[in-house]
Amino acid sequence: MGRLLPGRWGRDLASSMALMVALLAALPSWAADEDDFYRGKTITIIIPIGPGGAYDAYARLVSRHLGKQLPGNPLIIARNMPGGGGVIASNHLYNVAPRDGTALAIITSSFANEQLFGNPQIRYDARQFQAIGRLLDTTSVLFFWHTSPIKTLNDVLTKPATMAISSVNEIPAYRLTAMNRYLHTQLKAIPGYPSARDYVLASERGETDGGTSTYIGLSQLFSHYLRDKTLNILVQFALHRDPHMPDVPTVLELTRDPEATQIFRHLVSNDEIGRSLFTTPNVPIARLKLLRQAFQAMISDVDFQAEAAQLKLPLAPRSGEEMQKVIADLFDISSEALAKVRDVSKP
Repeated sequence: MGRLLPGRWGRDLASSMALMVALLAALPSWAADEDDFYRGKTITIIIPIGPGGAYDAYARLVSRHLGKQLPGNPLIIARNMPGGGGVIASNHLYNVAPRDGTALAIITSSFANEQLFGNPQIRYDARQFQAIGRLLDTTSVLFFWHTSPIKTLNDVLTKPATMAISSVNEIPAYRLTAMNRYLHTQLKAIPGYPSARDYVLASERGETDGGTSTYIGLSQLFSHYLRDKTLNILVQFALHRDPHMPDVPTVLELTRDPEATQIFRHLVSNDEIGRSLFTTPNVPIARLKLLRQAFQAMISDVDFQAEAAQLKLPLAPRSGEEMQKVIADLFDISSEALAKVRDVSKP
């Protein structure tokens, strides 16, 4: 028996070595297949909001630079798909778009919270989308046209006002509902406006007193209005004051009620997602890795950074792996807390 063990050990070792050699021989083929996948192909980046605004600007910026960082240098086109506060685009990405890494989206920052709120339009599981990387976090605000009756924070808290939004089934509308319930404001959501540009134009035409939009969207499209105080920003939706708006209070500063604070904290959490690039579920792992590596290379590219600066599009990037955890953490909420948060989505 003592002479059989070395022989068995030798045969096992030889078999293991043969298997390793076979696997190593196959690896270059797999890598070559992935490196060649995008050659001659077209990638589509879906934009969940209409033309104009930060979603559109960031998506088109990425479309001009990401392909250069992918093997095969695929053509990338940007396609607007507005509607439902971004839900139509997310539904399309989940249910219709090819699941091979050729369909991407600068996904609406509220896409995970929309699912948690039980939005009846949702036809996706936010946890199944695959994150490629984040370009920027965002801070949303309440703004008012300078000729409207709303001039000060006290006016927001005591006077009725109409606010332009995209849909009643979206986070901006839920924030207004929460303010009405817990801060006793009288903010009426007026839906049907596709983008930040339309929110501002609605207030300029007198159709609404103001609107709710991201600060970056307003600063990109209407910097002169902000500079001249034609648009007045009176509340920001954030955990902490944005450095660009040090004198504007956050909605959390307007209450000492623990329940209201918990709800507002969840309602502002999607700003961490900001302007992030996602792809469909079930993209092969090696291809997802290629997309994430290309995103990181793009972020570091001097030409990309120069164009972002020229377009006044700030960057606060995070990796795809980090953003995947952000989504998972959003769903880590007790049923009791979720019930309270969901209640604000009811009329």
